[in-house]
Amino acid sequence: MAEEEEHQSLSTLFDKYFKIYEDVENSVTPINSDQLQSQVKESIAGLVKATVLVSELSVFSSNESVEELPTSSLKFLLLPVLLGSLTLKRTDIQRSQALRLAQVYFRDFVRRCQEYQITQDQLPVEEEEEEEKEEERKAGRRKAKPSPMKKGMPTPEELQTMARQREEKIKRFRERKAIGERLVELKKSLDNPSHDEDTLRTFHLTTIQKFVCQSLEEVESIMMEEKMLTEMEKMRVDGKLPTPPSVPPAVTPLRPILLTRDKIQKNTFGLGYPSLPSMTVEEFYDQRVREGWFPDPARSQNCLQDRVALDPEDDKEAEEEEEQEEERDDPERLKRDRERDEWRDNHRRGWGNTYNRS
Repeated sequence: MAEEEEHQSLSTLFDKYFKIYEDVENSVTPINSDQLQSQVKESIAGLVKATVLVSELSVFSSNESVEELPTSSLKFLLLPVLLGSLTLKRTDIQRSQALRLAQVYFRDFVRRCQEYQITQDQLPVEEEEEEEKEEERKAGRRKAKPSPMKKGMPTPEELQTMARQREEKIKRFRERKAIGERLVELKKSLDNPSHDEDTLRTFHLTTIQKFVCQSLEEVESIMMEEKMLTEMEKMRVDGKLPTPPSVPPAVTPLRPILLTRDKIQKNTFGLGYPSLPSMTVEEFYDQRVREGWFPDPARSQNCLQDRVALDPEDDKEAEEEEEQEEERDDPERLKRDRERDEWRDNHRRGWGNTYNRS
């Protein structure tokens, strides 16, 4: 019973911050405005809390299929992609950090969907793997017979890659358009109070597929932007480009929120972020306290203790003031005391509490 209540609380929390995410996505306010950045930060904090609850409640398991997932849990698969989208909109950190964090979230989301067999789409090859393949292609070309093609012309392998990427983009565009039309129909069906669970389940799965398409496009864009930023940084080092005046100061590199339930799970791969450290819920809360996202329990307790420490002095002053008023026989005070005594004589204690009376 308690677990069901916690699940409902998690669902309410998710819905609240998903609504803020949608407001941010549909907003026409400039991305660097204080208002929008405040919404971005609020939504990220809320979705991170939802991630904590998902981890504590063990909503997902590595040995289950999507058919075994309850309909009410499907929407929680969206947590990484929502955090990735919002991270891209942050302006309080360096752009390179935002890109790195967002790509981790997007890739984790797509890999999860692949594990649950929600999608068969493949992620773009990461830069390190691409460099290794490029070295292999160069080594193969050196062994092969020199090509008579002119310098600067694409090789047959590169032409094939370009053609494949073009076909994948066209296919993805058509899929996204069809998914969008399907979601419109499903939303109309959900407006009907008598809709069944199958309709709701289909809606959640279709929404996940829409975000898969979006994630693949975002990963490609991030990889291109990262290469561009790398080239621009090299040009700045060489003095060919000036340093931008409004670059946020360098800070400790941020890490994606990866949570595990206990110390044992912390020593294994976490929730889909290979080669990245994880943390327990307690460590996560302590980190958020240091960063100023969550209140410090110790500080709150100290504040209460400070107030208690000051209370005796305040009580002493109040008693002295009361004694002085009694010595002066203040008419106003005497009138209040008489009225209070009369009220107590006419109203027995407990009369006003009618709760549970038969």
